[in-house]
Amino acid sequence: MRKPPLTDVDICNVKAGAKATRIFDGGGMYLEVSPTGGKLWRLKYRFGGKGKTLALGIYPGVSIASARQKRDGARQLLAQGIDPSAVRRQEKVRDKSEHLAAMDASTVKLSASIDGTVEIWKGRAVMCLTPEEARAVKVLLTKLTV
Repeated sequence: MRKPPLTDVDICNVKAGAKATRIFDGGGMYLEVSPTGGKLWRLKYRFGGKGKTLALGIYPGVSIASARQKRDGARQLLAQGIDPSAVRRQEKVRDKSEHLAAMDASTVKLSASIDGTVEIWKGRAVMCLTPEEARAVKVLLTKLTV
């Protein structure tokens, strides 16, 4: 006996448990509910003999209908022999290269990650600093401004 597809009511009634829970919708798509209460649409599929998972979006930002459309799009790619994860990676690389191409030589951008790594962009060139190097630069800048 087949289970009916998910509805908004089903999703709203799901409570976070001690560990992540999966509520399947059909076609390999499921809603993963984390212990903190976050809800993420995922698609489970096989490509090249290996099991893979593709994130489709965060609920409620991505509705059930949108998640199903994304699932169907990924299934079409799989039917053509294309890995949806590879397509997504290529799109990210293309977007980043377009962003870098739009930056002119006078643009300076600074970004820091949680682990303390710092990236400094000057035009299209990037310099990555380890956490130790970033601390040394911070100390130097503090001394220069005093």
